[in-house]
Amino acid sequence: MPSAGSSELAGYVTDVPYVYGFKPMLAPAWLDLVAVLGGVSPPARNTGFAWCDLGCGQGVTAAILAATHPTGTFHGIDAMPAHIEHAARLAGEADAPNAHFHATDFAAARLLPLPRFDYIVAHGVYSWVDRPVRAELRRFIDGHLKSGGLVYVSYNALPGWTGDLPFQHLVRELVADLPGNSAARFAAAAALVGRLAEAGAPSLAASFVANELRRRPGDYRPGYLVHEFMHAGWQPLYVTELRRDLKEIGLVPVGSALLVENFDGWVLGRRARGLVAGIADPDRREMVRDFCIDQRFRCDVFARDASPLTASKQRERLMSSGLALVRPPAAITYEMPTPAGRVRYDNPAARAIIASLMSGVRRVADIPSGFATARDLIANMLVLCAAGDVRPTETTRTPVGPLNRALRRRLGKAEEVPAVALPCGTALDIDQELLNLLSGADAGGMSADWREFLELHGV
Repeated sequence: MPSAGSSELAGYVTDVPYVYGFKPMLAPAWLDLVAVLGGVSPPARNTGFAWCDLGCGQGVTAAILAATHPTGTFHGIDAMPAHIEHAARLAGEADAPNAHFHATDFAAARLLPLPRFDYIVAHGVYSWVDRPVRAELRRFIDGHLKSGGLVYVSYNALPGWTGDLPFQHLVRELVADLPGNSAARFAAAAALVGRLAEAGAPSLAASFVANELRRRPGDYRPGYLVHEFMHAGWQPLYVTELRRDLKEIGLVPVGSALLVENFDGWVLGRRARGLVAGIADPDRREMVRDFCIDQRFRCDVFARDASPLTASKQRERLMSSGLALVRPPAAITYEMPTPAGRVRYDNPAARAIIASLMSGVRRVADIPSGFATARDLIANMLVLCAAGDVRPTETTRTPVGPLNRALRRRLGKAEEVPAVALPCGTALDIDQELLNLLSGADAGGMSADWREFLELHGV
């Protein structure tokens, strides 16, 4: 742990806590869908399962998933005691005794009496810590992942971050001479860098981040900016670098938790698809694909010793996937922007899925027959999930009253968690309209649709 007065732990900034937020792609049902799309069997969960978040931050995702998955055991590990204290408090208020949190680093965590895990996730960690810490993270995974288990790792990716390397390096150097905590120091350094960019410094004028902070400063919270840019080990990676690291511990890639990125037709133009398909090595092919889309952020899912699925078993698993609406039907536009252009899916199969989900969580196999073939239903289920209209969820329901009361008590306060939990194993981000509705300040607009939507989910 950092010594008194220290603001860093092994180069990781600790004096400003991370933001509060829920990451839906870390849920078991979401990760299972990625595995099935990748052609491998996800972990069997009929007799329970174990899930671990390495670098769990405030523990919001772990606590929400524990409260909505009572048959699972959830562990969160983070080196910042303030994060773990909040996580344990939230889990207690949410009546989630199956959530366990540990204030320790990855090396010490290897010695804890932990179960072997079906799922290990590390969101926003790997490219923000230095090489020794990354090695300890891999050792933890190697020692604690079950055979057949899944691993999720998100990271800043190259080549998309190339234009922002000078911005991060300069900010990190400038903060050393500035007063205040890390948030104040970052703000002062970023302001100077912004003025340098406006003055025409070539390597800064092209920075995406510098331009974003100038145009939309209110969209970026101090806790995010500090933990994004101020760590000494910050280093975006090429996909081939991460795959080499994880191959050493027996992990193979199965897909992306950013569902749209599992389909070349949605992210690559026709010419690029032909060029990428001509590269034999799958890792180099994926790297070339990243160059085509100027990839900035990857959410990769890996498996260890997973059983391959036959085409018929894969189809069977997709047909049995649980689905839930995550926005009112009136808010669904039936089109999705992608790197390769707009995907439009206003068709009978997509509308049949939405109509069926208006009465609650359903499996694809539960969609009434006669509207479309099974193949069309699967294809439209996937595009609806990729577009964020529908989400892979559990098919069971779990009471979320204590959890949602805990979340609502935080609205408008320093520990606000902008989410509302659904009883099917996930939670929704709260936008301003939904916030008004939950706080009783109904502002019209689509509030009636949202009220009906929440009633559908029993919230």
